[in-house]
Amino acid sequence: MKQRVLTVGAILVNPAGKILIQQRDEKPGLKYPGYWTTFGGKVEDGEHPDEAMRRELLEEIELEPEVHLWKVREFTEEFEGEPVLVEQWLYTGHIDRDAAHIMLNEGQALGFFGADDLDELPIAFGLKSVFREFFSPNGVHS
Repeated sequence: MKQRVLTVGAILVNPAGKILIQQRDEKPGLKYPGYWTTFGGKVEDGEHPDEAMRRELLEEIELEPEVHLWKVREFTEEFEGEPVLVEQWLYTGHIDRDAAHIMLNEGQALGFFGADDLDELPIAFGLKSVFREFFSPNGVHS
């Protein structure tokens, strides 16, 4: 039986309609070093995903934007040579702050990107298709 991991991620949108994402560190052993991803992470034991999302945003960017659950997705990721089933709760919210005025405590960079920027970025954890759905005519951002 595959190990199962519960995670959260936030898609935060600015007034220009671009999403705030972070560039992962270049640490040895880190999956997808230098790739772009949502803010978020693992849900701790006994923690509800809503609480985990608030905690992760405070830890990573020191902000508490109001977020709402958008969708839950499952995908398989290899970890230490073993397949792991990841259940990711994705939240959306708005952020009205310039990237230069956001404290980054995890990752090597952050930035706002629109749908047209996605092809140019290496994006981790299969999130490119999630971002495309988000920006699609039927997505949240339409």
